[in-house]
Amino acid sequence: MTQLVAPSATIPNHLYRNGAIMVIMCGLLWSTAGVGVRYISEASGWHIVFFRSIGLIITIFTVMAWRNKGDLITPLKRTNKLSLLAGVFLGASFFGNIFALLHTSVANVTFLLSSSPFIAALLGWFILGERVKNRTWAAIALTSVGVSVMVGNALSGDGIIGMAFALMMAVFYAAFSVIFRRGKGSDMLPAAVVGGLFSMLVAAVAIDDFAISWVDLSICLALGVFQMGLALVLFISGSKHVSAAELTLLTMLEVILSPIWVWFLFNEHPGNWTLVGGSIIMLGVMVQAIGARRSDAQPQVL
Repeated sequence: MTQLVAPSATIPNHLYRNGAIMVIMCGLLWSTAGVGVRYISEASGWHIVFFRSIGLIITIFTVMAWRNKGDLITPLKRTNKLSLLAGVFLGASFFGNIFALLHTSVANVTFLLSSSPFIAALLGWFILGERVKNRTWAAIALTSVGVSVMVGNALSGDGIIGMAFALMMAVFYAAFSVIFRRGKGSDMLPAAVVGGLFSMLVAAVAIDDFAISWVDLSICLALGVFQMGLALVLFISGSKHVSAAELTLLTMLEVILSPIWVWFLFNEHPGNWTLVGGSIIMLGVMVQAIGARRSDAQPQVL
């Protein structure tokens, strides 16, 4: 017997709708990272990571306490090896994110970050033996061309340093995504706490003087609370009710809005080659996501 099965057939409509809304809001919050960093006047990258991590930790602890009626010990006890490893990779990606934004354009950073699902696919294939489908190989090829175009036109000074940090961010976030996918059935909020603690401690070692202006401090904490903390809560909660392909499509809002915000507020033009390379990367994302949705909707034999 053949029956058509929709991508969200096993998920109640209201849960799917709420999950999609949360992921969209997450993308909106993520898109403000470049704006926050551009408004910071004196704080170093280490300061930004340190104080943003504090804001992240406060937010995650608040949510965990609210969910568990003030009990933080029980959810922290559920932290396992996967959560610890995921948290370390997540925390490492924070450094790539901030230092990339300090050395290259917001458009470069966000377009390169959008390649992380394909890096995750390669990591899953190499480490976990997961099969990579033909459409994913095609998307990886397109993404590689796009990244080459962008990197090839930033091979000087701060440009190449920023691109290196952006690629580092994409790789570490891809590693986090692979572990997140394997632990999707468990509570991954402790992983966010681990990520915040890891990045905070590493940054603390590198900082000689913790004094920064009140304005910079407020921006850093706001980035931690809203742009990272609340966004991660929304992403982790929403991803439980949305397919991986739709997650990719919905979070594309970040890639679209991030360059627009800084273009409008700071007149930061992405550059023609960045737009060309970014468009090729986004084509790869669309090939993968739309192909996955069609595959999910194919008739299944029951």
